[in-house]
Amino acid sequence: MVSRAPDHVASRSGYKSVMWNCVCDCGAAVVTRGKSLRYGVTKSCGCLARELKSQNNSKHHGFGTRLYAVWDSMRQRCNNPQNKAYKNYGGRGISICSEWDDFTKFREWAYATGYDDDAPRGVCTLDRIDVNGDYCPENCRWATAKEQGRNRRDTPYYTLGDETHDLKTWAEITGIKYETLWARHKRGWDAARALK
Repeated sequence: MVSRAPDHVASRSGYKSVMWNCVCDCGAAVVTRGKSLRYGVTKSCGCLARELKSQNNSKHHGFGTRLYAVWDSMRQRCNNPQNKAYKNYGGRGISICSEWDDFTKFREWAYATGYDDDAPRGVCTLDRIDVNGDYCPENCRWATAKEQGRNRRDTPYYTLGDETHDLKTWAEITGIKYETLWARHKRGWDAARALK
């Protein structure tokens, strides 16, 4: 902050104070007491306090971004018993690796594995490969909502030869209606019989 020529101004109590016309580094003009300048009470027009507050609120410089929301949502599901999804995550033992307690580490992994800030909604979602496993680099990927919907605890799978797929994928491969495959699965048919 640059100081200009002082002015003598009477205060409310009748004592005179030296007031300084100053120009902040950001370009804004501010008038402040000489005493405040001497003791470092006034350092800017107020923009410094706003900047510091913003940095404190966004410790990881990601607060307010879509990726930060993904990270925070994961943490809420696993760590917050008040979260409505907790029973399906933290409540059944799903945890987050200690590395991902730090948002910057999670962000580094995300961009290295294909996370796209500009992906349309439902195209780039955080998915655990093993639905009973923890959130960690080895068990997570970016998937579409469709792929994630097929990767659930209650999703049935058939293995035929060296191929394993969920019923919807088998329906696409074989041309058999999903509803038919589902009915066969419910009747207990094995893969060879169900996929004919």
